[in-house]
Amino acid sequence: MVKFNLIIWVCSFLVSQSACMPPMEIKKIYDSWYECSRAAHHESVRMLSKLGYKYVNDNKIGTKYACLEIPMV
Repeated sequence: MVKFNLIIWVCSFLVSQSACMPPMEIKKIYDSWYECSRAAHHESVRMLSKLGYKYVNDNKIGTKYACLEIPMV
């Protein structure tokens, strides 16, 4: 059985090469890629809302994510 761990980066896309903050690991383990990917989008919306409209617009903030496989024994 495979589980997934969610990692999210908050990045600025002001320049051609994005500049990202250190990755944030979400402390929940997901049972499927589907659940992890959906959680990434929900968590991204929450993060952007917390940063605020002006900051996100002024700095062209966005998120990147990865759902990393955790092999279960």
